[in-house]
Amino acid sequence: MNKKILICTGGTGGHVIPAVNFGNFLINKGFECCLILDKRGNKFSNDFMGRVFIINSSHLSGNIFYKFNSLISLLIGLIQSLFFLNKIKPNICISFGSYATFMPLTALFFYKFFRNINFYLHEQNSVAGKVNLFFLPFTDSFFTNFEEVINLPEKYKKKKIHVGLPSYKKVNEEITQIENTSKKLILIYGGSQGSKNLINNFLSLIKTIDNNELKKLKFIIQCPKKLDVSIEKYLLYLKVDYQIETFFYDIDNILSKTHIAITRAGAGTINDLIRHQVPSIIFPLPNSIYDHQYYNAKFLLDKKACIVLNEITFKLDDYSKDFNRLITDKKYFENMKKSISKIIPPDTNELILKTIL
Repeated sequence: MNKKILICTGGTGGHVIPAVNFGNFLINKGFECCLILDKRGNKFSNDFMGRVFIINSSHLSGNIFYKFNSLISLLIGLIQSLFFLNKIKPNICISFGSYATFMPLTALFFYKFFRNINFYLHEQNSVAGKVNLFFLPFTDSFFTNFEEVINLPEKYKKKKIHVGLPSYKKVNEEITQIENTSKKLILIYGGSQGSKNLINNFLSLIKTIDNNELKKLKFIIQCPKKLDVSIEKYLLYLKVDYQIETFFYDIDNILSKTHIAITRAGAGTINDLIRHQVPSIIFPLPNSIYDHQYYNAKFLLDKKACIVLNEITFKLDDYSKDFNRLITDKKYFENMKKSISKIIPPDTNELILKTIL
């Protein structure tokens, strides 16, 4: 196969990991596939089996001095992108969103005048991001993770193809060992960046749980490195059964054993919950762009497949009642599990590949 496929991504793990998953799927199918991303996103690309090209990128937020430095960084990123495009000479380009893809896609726009390239976008969230909306007029097809994208302009809906989110089984990965236990496993999972507020809410919750119920639970916690010592000290004081990790490289292994998850609402997390049929309490990130995490969570909420709480306005009593109901009311738990099991994810990788070929 002589197709050269370029994947653009960057920023957070929510953008990079699906891109890496699809890229590895392509490589194992015999295609030549490369990845362009920024320095921030590169830490999530360790599993990628193809060539990785790193560019400068930046937000345009902050004071005037930060904006000036950001513009310089973006200009360098544009020059780097043009250089890499000329080096790779792709036939197909797929972008997985994030601010970091703006300069590679800008370079691609000019490069298309000299070389025929099919260009596709993938949107992970239920609300399209700024970069994807900007380049939407120029894309051949617009792949979406969710069935509905609430801010998609009517005139571009004919480009939309619902494909889901790329996943791919990793090999020889580091496995988080979880001891066999009869206890219910509760996963506190803030995504690729962890979540201080999510953990603090959880620590408040623990104090409201009856001691007899608490003894039946084990907590698996994703925690930023700078917080783990103080949290461990607190959990030891409460005599809670727990396990702390700074990052889960094998989230599928952990979710396969999880009874209940307390999470954010990143697109990858929502898909993980669906694939493993895990009932959950979800705190959408309050400052997510276009409030997309709320709409991601609403997809499950509308199907009675989760509980959604507002981090800013939530009351601890409500949180405690919802959690205790999940762990003690067997019928309520099973109904939520049944609701999530009715959601059938698409065969994402094959759907995208069929379209781009």
